[in-house]
Amino acid sequence: MRHIQGEDRQQRTLLPDALEDFVDAENPVRVIDAYMESLDMESLGFNYAVTKETGRKPYNPADLLKLYVYGYLNKVAVSRRLEVECHRNLEVIWLMSRLRPDYKTIADFRKDNSKAIRATCSAFIQFCRAAKLLSGRLVAIDGSKFKAAASKDQMLTRKQLKRDQAELEQKVQRYLDQLDQFDSEEPEAELERGQVESALQRLADKAERLEQREKAMNELGGNQHCATEPEARLVRSGRDGMIVGYNVQSAVDADTGLIVHHDVTNETGDSLQLQPMAEGAKAALEVEELEVLADAGYSNGEQQAECENNGITATVPRRLETSSYPERYQKRDFVYDPESDSYRCPAGEVLDYAGEDKRRKMYRYQRSGCNQCPLQPNCTTANTRTITRNKYEATFERSQARLQSDPTLMTQRMAIAERPFAMLKRAMSLRRFSCRGLTAAKTEISLGILGFNLQRMTNRLGVRQMLALIG
Repeated sequence: MRHIQGEDRQQRTLLPDALEDFVDAENPVRVIDAYMESLDMESLGFNYAVTKETGRKPYNPADLLKLYVYGYLNKVAVSRRLEVECHRNLEVIWLMSRLRPDYKTIADFRKDNSKAIRATCSAFIQFCRAAKLLSGRLVAIDGSKFKAAASKDQMLTRKQLKRDQAELEQKVQRYLDQLDQFDSEEPEAELERGQVESALQRLADKAERLEQREKAMNELGGNQHCATEPEARLVRSGRDGMIVGYNVQSAVDADTGLIVHHDVTNETGDSLQLQPMAEGAKAALEVEELEVLADAGYSNGEQQAECENNGITATVPRRLETSSYPERYQKRDFVYDPESDSYRCPAGEVLDYAGEDKRRKMYRYQRSGCNQCPLQPNCTTANTRTITRNKYEATFERSQARLQSDPTLMTQRMAIAERPFAMLKRAMSLRRFSCRGLTAAKTEISLGILGFNLQRMTNRLGVRQMLALIG
């Protein structure tokens, strides 16, 4: 049979293969190597960027950073697996120049250089901006939930805590009643008495653990606590339902698809993330004005107004307001007059300003005498009708006007902002953090995003042009 045959393993060659022969000129791994070598590791704050004259020589942080970025791009983010790749993967052998650090050295590098790794992620955006690859025309903001390195079984809510404490008290009382019964019986009950006392001690230990977790909840100011990862939260994640995880935020450039700014929080929602993410993206792009798109989860009048004051035009759909009486006239049926600062109802009557609800950041408008109105059955059962107006209603209206003038904006937002998360979770398998704690999660996502951005620009420009830009 005629098949393509490999080389004879016993065949000797005159000269061994050079490392350079392992990787062709168009291999993207060359971009990783060139970019990491171009970085100033000392200014970024990496440990051992500057070595001492004496003692054991450390690994160059640039080499270990190359290894991690390659690993996250190729679904090999665990230190023990990266150690194995240094021995068998020809691309890694070329990238590391045959260096073979052990897994502890690899893991410690990620743990000890969190701040520097995040700075490196930001440095690539500055590199792209300096190379005039970023226009700063439009940015889309989105958030996604990533699983933490903790089991859902380790999560305890305050409601579960109170239930467990109540059940514990009932069990303790039953055992105490048994002890009282043993005291009135014959001495042969001593064996059973010992078993009950042992059970009571176990219950006391469990009660102490519950008290410690309740104390931790109070210190964190929340209603949930994870025993193995206290900073993680129970969050809703689409089809995955409720997970123990973190909220990863990203701001994506519309023209290049690069993640220009990101953050990891343990906030369960996005309503407080619009302003910090928009201002972070504006600072990264170094522009005077910026247009931002976000979904309804980011609807926050105060933050949208602050964005406008800082030169950021944030277009965000307003959250739908639900009514207990949908069959009656809604707020949209009342017309606001900015000149007189009043509303006009469907019957033509005026609702004048009646004060401010500072806690809810609302203005109140009222009219009395509704009992005499023929439209009262469609409006209210009371003699007074009250309408509230958000303190930042004008900001909401400007955002809504932009959406009405261009109905495709939210479709654009989806295409811009959601693709990077799909790549991180699916193509790079970064669905779950492998390290514990919020700081470690920020480090991991920075490595993943740095790899994603490098790959994104390499795919757009090609290996040779990227190498030319890096110099």
